[in-house]
Amino acid sequence: MTITLYHFPAACSRVTMNALEEIGLAYQDIAVNMRTSEQKSPDYLSINPKGKVPALDVDGRIMTENAAILWFLHTRYPDAALLPADDDPRVAHQGLIDLVWCSGTIHPMVRQIRMPAKWTTDDPAGVKVDGMEKLAQECSAIADRIGEDWWYGSRWSIIDTYIYWAYSTAAKGGFALDRYPTLLAHAERVRARPAFLRALAREQAALDGMGVADLML
Repeated sequence: MTITLYHFPAACSRVTMNALEEIGLAYQDIAVNMRTSEQKSPDYLSINPKGKVPALDVDGRIMTENAAILWFLHTRYPDAALLPADDDPRVAHQGLIDLVWCSGTIHPMVRQIRMPAKWTTDDPAGVKVDGMEKLAQECSAIADRIGEDWWYGSRWSIIDTYIYWAYSTAAKGGFALDRYPTLLAHAERVRARPAFLRALAREQAALDGMGVADLML
């Protein structure tokens, strides 16, 4: 199997890259420079007509959408335990439910905070405030659930990396993450994982190749 990940450092594609590293797969990573709108170029649109990252090329077949990619990787490589496994499909699919929640509920809130102008042709201030308020409620619930552990209790899952990406990215847009000491501690645990550090090194190498040095965790 040949795998190529199209990504941009610190974008949500970081979650997919982290999953590949957790599994231990050999793959090529190709950075799509979103700062120069490369994702809208004809060359990239021929790969992913949606003009977004991540895109995962698996033996010449392109997969898109983080939740779908991560669910594929989980089902293809169950021993990596990206998500909990269970003989009861209703329990096993809780991982899929949580992936869709991350991508369909939490992720848009982050975009409201980081890129509010893309949500309206009017003053984006209200869009950002709305995103802040919604994410604050979600983060309170996340912090209560995680406590000193992980999303699913004693074991890490890719959901932990996804929600880490969400709240840490929102913090770059002014979200007051210091109000959630539980999440700050959770972030330290996520960043300490060897797979995360390997993904970070790949992202930094990609930024170096683009002549950009300000990788933000």
